Amino acid sequence: MNKNKILKIIDELSNNAMFAMSLTSKELFHSNIWAWMLRKYPKVFTPVFYPEYNKKDKIEVLREYKNTDLFLKIGDKSIIIENKLKSLPGKNQLGRYNKQFLKTVDKTILVSYFPPLFTSGYDSLLSYDYLFEKIKECFESTKLTVFENTDYTLIQCYLEFLNLLNQLLHSIDFDSNDKIGELWAIIRDKEIQEKLKAINFGKTFEKAFMIKLTRWILCDFPNYQLIDTVNIGCGRDLKVYSDMLFYFQGAWDKEERKRQDLCYLGVSLWENEYRYYAGLHKAQCGIFAPKNGRADTENKTTGFKYLSKNYGWFFNQENTCKWNGYSYEKEMYLYKKIDISNLTVKELAEKTIKDLSLIYFYLKPMRENLCQD
Repeated sequence: MNKNKILKIIDELSNNAMFAMSLTSKELFHSNIWAWMLRKYPKVFTPVFYPEYNKKDKIEVLREYKNTDLFLKIGDKSIIIENKLKSLPGKNQLGRYNKQFLKTVDKTILVSYFPPLFTSGYDSLLSYDYLFEKIKECFESTKLTVFENTDYTLIQCYLEFLNLLNQLLHSIDFDSNDKIGELWAIIRDKEIQEKLKAINFGKTFEKAFMIKLTRWILCDFPNYQLIDTVNIGCGRDLKVYSDMLFYFQGAWDKEERKRQDLCYLGVSLWENEYRYYAGLHKAQCGIFAPKNGRADTENKTTGFKYLSKNYGWFFNQENTCKWNGYSYEKEMYLYKKIDISNLTVKELAEKTIKDLSLIYFYLKPMRENLCQD
């Protein structure tokens, strides 16, 4: 990563009026711009999202229809456009929609700033890079007289803004021999952070790095599509993390008797830390004492011992006593952490894949029995 290149792009974004207007709503801002473009200039911009458009069918553009970001009626076709800018698309991205409603939809399109980790749940994927190139192509191939003067300028400004957003994402690059600590030193550089804070884009930038790192790691894990969830978020300590988790059967079943001792096992990248991570059901682990204060030290200690004894193949790999976690009334989430600042990207990827493989092969017989049942 090049610090000066990153600073230059941030400066250009901070001086971009369109970017400043977008900060209050981010995703909604883009969805609203697209809706305006599709309503006012349907023959020009509908092919951006729907290349099959014949430029004759009537188009209806709806915002927030049945919780959709954009809903298009093109002739007799129904199309959902899902927009993701600030966060990573989930494994079940369309799960919030009514199943009966989805049966009436002909095509689902995901437009994502970050490349998604999972490929299920949508029919077509459009990146913000593609969006920029396609809008630019449709815009520049259309006669100037089609656009009102102010609209022409507005669309030009939006394209400049999109281009800068994409440049910022592409400025986050690394190779296999880069050390994790050195990469985070650039991401967390004081000057970069101050400029990002001024434009309210700090955590989005850090998440972008974590998403790229997570993708880099998982691309060589043959069973990554079977991981139940990958969560990219920001912790209480304001550090960005990436949780890669496998769920146990009945993880959060309403009938507690159907739950196993753990709800999940996985690993977590937490800036310069690597965490062996587990979610425990207290009762199933024999922990019956009521929670004692916020720290709940005694119960957490019992949980640490339970994991070391019953899941030592996973938790006893490193000679470290740096345990910690969170305790609630019925569950606790515990982790054992090690410093990874001196690992290269390649070394971190090898370690993560090895640990995820251990969990996968431990859970595989249980999942196969569940499928047979």
